[in-house]
Amino acid sequence: MDASKRKAVVVDLTALIDVIFQLLIFFLLTSTYVTQQAASAAQIPVELPESSLSATAIPHEQMTITVTATGDLLLDVEELSGVDELTVRLLEVRASNPKTIVLVRGDQAVPYGRIASVLGAIRAANLPVSAVLNNAE
Repeated sequence: MDASKRKAVVVDLTALIDVIFQLLIFFLLTSTYVTQQAASAAQIPVELPESSLSATAIPHEQMTITVTATGDLLLDVEELSGVDELTVRLLEVRASNPKTIVLVRGDQAVPYGRIASVLGAIRAANLPVSAVLNNAE
């Protein structure tokens, strides 16, 4: 077959673009954004990692677990002795109000294992969780 007689191949990208927009809308509508101001009611000094996400306040009751640079755990402003005490307190919160959202504020110097143990305690209490990131503008 001669090269001059070949038909040009046309790729229709309409369906691909449509799927991409639907995925984008889905992720935007199902994401949870938390403001640092809502989470920092206790004003405990923690250096948070940077994020470019915009945030809006959430309308549920919330409590904040802070993991400081030294690895100490604070539930709102009260210092806890460890993850076991945190688990007990979270189970009490779950019994009194199962719609409470737990915000986790972890200093970027804290090893991930410490944050993972906190997230495990939250999962054991079956409470919704959200991480708080620094919104530097």
